[in-house]
Amino acid sequence: MPVKQRVLVLDKHHITKPTAERQIHFWEDGMYKATLLIVSLVLLGWSGVACCAQWDSVTKKMNPDHGEAVAYDRSDCTTPDLQGYMVFQDKPGVTYSYVGSAFNDKASCITIGTRTRVRLYQHKNFKGKTWDISNDSHDEIKQVELSGWWDDTLSSIKVWKK
Repeated sequence: MPVKQRVLVLDKHHITKPTAERQIHFWEDGMYKATLLIVSLVLLGWSGVACCAQWDSVTKKMNPDHGEAVAYDRSDCTTPDLQGYMVFQDKPGVTYSYVGSAFNDKASCITIGTRTRVRLYQHKNFKGKTWDISNDSHDEIKQVELSGWWDDTLSSIKVWKK
């Protein structure tokens, strides 16, 4: 009797170690086997599903999708070496009450996916001054330089699909 398999797709944001790969097979009879076969999916450029910011090697930017924003530590919103950026998504149960010590107070530019709204916060836990930025376009990514007071001030962020 042939065994039918279901494939579980994981995106790069659910892999805790960037050098980890997971291959999980589920069998219809309810039994399953899990095999950890970890290769750097991030380095291979695999995002897992059509929901995640994609690297553009020409512009040296991450292109956020609908419901996503990407913050950069450079004022031109580029990441030539694929470092110095952070992707934020509108996903159920996901909050960004603190961007983490590695990115706190470092954002200088943000790109916002189509039909997406973001609220930037000065302090962690959604406190301090706020700035709402919206992208109403259906086909263009919005880029905003966080100049002046907002440069290197972001500590928490909320992202919504419009």
